[in-house]
Amino acid sequence: MTWDRPRSPHSPSIRHFESRKYKSRDSGRNCRQSQAWLACKMLWTDLMGVRSRPRCERALDHRFEPTAPRPKRFPVRALSRQLEVSTPVRLFLFVLKVLLLSVVAAPVVAQEPPILPTPVGQLAPIEAFDEFDDIDSIAPAPEIATVDPPILPQPESLDSSGQSSTAPFVGDATAPNYWIVSSRCSVQHVRERCIGPWGLDVYHRTPDGQLSRSSLQALQQQLVPGIPVCIFSHGSFVEWESQCREAHSLYVRLRACSNAPLQMIFFTWPSDGPYTYVLPVDVVVRGKQADFNGFHMSYLISHVPESCPVALIGHSHGARVVLSSMQLAAGGSIDGHVYPYSMGTNRRYRVVLAAGALDHDWLNPGQRYDRALLRVECLLNLQNRHDLPLSVYPIHRPFARRAIARSGFTQRDVMKLGPSAAKIREYDVTDVIGHRHLWPYYYQQPSVVGAIVPYVYFY
Repeated sequence: MTWDRPRSPHSPSIRHFESRKYKSRDSGRNCRQSQAWLACKMLWTDLMGVRSRPRCERALDHRFEPTAPRPKRFPVRALSRQLEVSTPVRLFLFVLKVLLLSVVAAPVVAQEPPILPTPVGQLAPIEAFDEFDDIDSIAPAPEIATVDPPILPQPESLDSSGQSSTAPFVGDATAPNYWIVSSRCSVQHVRERCIGPWGLDVYHRTPDGQLSRSSLQALQQQLVPGIPVCIFSHGSFVEWESQCREAHSLYVRLRACSNAPLQMIFFTWPSDGPYTYVLPVDVVVRGKQADFNGFHMSYLISHVPESCPVALIGHSHGARVVLSSMQLAAGGSIDGHVYPYSMGTNRRYRVVLAAGALDHDWLNPGQRYDRALLRVECLLNLQNRHDLPLSVYPIHRPFARRAIARSGFTQRDVMKLGPSAAKIREYDVTDVIGHRHLWPYYYQQPSVVGAIVPYVYFY
């Protein structure tokens, strides 16, 4: 049956065509073919995970005129719906995946850093100072104090012209001089702020190789105004002895790269237990603990002279300590609490994130650290796309994003950050680090240290 093409859409022939369209054998065959093709496309999109099924459904539903009887659904659509997994099954699979990956990844994350060989081409002075000459020079882990003030005392202001009884000395690779500041004996949760001990334990590593107990007031007097201060924060599952060894190695490597003066402080927090031995639970607990230690780091920064620019390096969960401190410095809040004291109105800050164990969108507006970039003049993110322990990071809690160390800042993150995205730089270390995660693998690489040096020395 053939139909002449009408000249006007209001002609009787077009109305006759619309009324007789579904009675025609040719038109019915074409309709069924189109319906089958759309149903197959819907099944394909369901299997491939493409989010275009609503368009297919609309196209299939609007294929026919409103006055025409709606055709019976094609059986392929019912088959595609049967392939969908129900919500209880998805929840069961999620729990099973968490338990399986916890058993597999827990030994990898919690293992002690192995003894690494010195990379080829490393500077000669570094080899002689990788470890302490005398193991007795490492101070034992601090004990919990019995009497401490219930709240943090207000930091004392330091005049640039003030002099201390001990002449300030800026060390170098051959005569290390740095501080280790510990919050291991202090409050570790916001619920304990009124009942637990407050304050920080300070240890001074002198050029003669001794690690002796000091205080924040002594540290404040011995810091030379105007010289950059670098503060490093380690990640989770790091013991006191490991922190002392790694602090010495990192200091020597950074000081051997430049003749410019630098003052270093190593911030340590209780990230080595107790454990539940269920990786997602331990990761969540350490992450919350790292956020709270941002208050302790802020208290430490308050004792640094304002004329000293501060560079912050955070590894793994130490990146959360650093960003939490910058969030507080910009007037933001952590778990609904703000830092009451000044951290330097005109102070310069730079941040380096290594193997950052945090969601890649947490610096976006409205997220956990949405004000951190407002206080930072530049940020370096060391991206490792093959970091094995961080590959299971998204399963530690529902709806978690990928870690910033693996994914970096996405295009959507850059769009949301707006002008603040110009402060961010990313350096890909995948080829030199590989699937490894521990901090010694980073500072053992000359290329990685070379990328950090300009941010630390404020070139």
